[in-house]
Amino acid sequence: MPAMPIHSLPPAHRPLADALALGPALLERARSAAAPWLAASLVEGPAVVLGAAQRAGRVVDLAACAARGAPVLRRSTTGTAAFLGGRGVVWTLALPHVAALAPDATARTLLNRNVRGFLRGFARAGAPAHYFGREWISLQHRPAALLGVDAAPDGAVLIEVLAGHDAPLAIPAELAAPDERAVDRWLGKAPAALAEVLPARRSLEELAGVVIEAVAVRAGLPLTDGGRAPELAVERFQPIASPDDPVPPGAGPAVVARVPIGWIEAAALGGPAPPRAWIGGDVLTARWLLEALGQGAAPARLDAELDAEASPLEGASLADLRALAQRALSAERAPEA
Repeated sequence: MPAMPIHSLPPAHRPLADALALGPALLERARSAAAPWLAASLVEGPAVVLGAAQRAGRVVDLAACAARGAPVLRRSTTGTAAFLGGRGVVWTLALPHVAALAPDATARTLLNRNVRGFLRGFARAGAPAHYFGREWISLQHRPAALLGVDAAPDGAVLIEVLAGHDAPLAIPAELAAPDERAVDRWLGKAPAALAEVLPARRSLEELAGVVIEAVAVRAGLPLTDGGRAPELAVERFQPIASPDDPVPPGAGPAVVARVPIGWIEAAALGGPAPPRAWIGGDVLTARWLLEALGQGAAPARLDAELDAEASPLEGASLADLRALAQRALSAERAPEA
């Protein structure tokens, strides 16, 4: 049987909203074709790209971003925020299941296994690359690329890798909210722009293509032309105006907690019983898992010994997320006591 190919779209210049909308579109293609899809989008800032579950006002000062001319957008993958100060690149990798590229990958080793092709690509482009876990890739021993992840209940997976060419991906202090400034996201290291760690002769376009090829080589799979780019639903990837986005309207006050990746937060939701909570923050996981935990009665497969295979989960534990949801619900009920 011939090897399953990776369908690819060549590197292309795209508006940032289009690059972010490409994720869900390629995830649907990966699911329907039962094959991986990979693309690279060359984008322009300045802009802040939030993780799917990050409350905007906890991460950035929206007024300061507006004054800087840096819109705040949200991607469909969870994780932490990236700043694009000028030119940048977004790689989009959609898999029909967690082991599509790495046969030994599981939900909890998803990033560890699938980041290896990206590391090889950066190294081929001239920047030795390392991954020490969680949300960023180090180039020349400096944080330089950010990871985002989402997974569907049927097992399909989306991974995004974001990097800035002209400016480091850390949110500038003058644009960051107090909670964001309180976290050392880079373990004491100074984040780097790609231009600082790659050979001067290497263009962003070349880098994007080299990484795509390296992902396929690392997986031992052929690349095939994916043809025309999919139609994109860009409406949900427009600039954010509310500091409470994406918390549903009518939610109770947010409660927050520190975890290894930074912050998680929760808020009680109004409506008929049973009690429900919105759960969000910096954690790298599947959005469906956050929604299930917020219902208070997670599927049985999330419990006990099976929880390690239910969903990607980096930077916080199921116990952390459940405890915070309970705090939010308790805070909502407290005035009635």
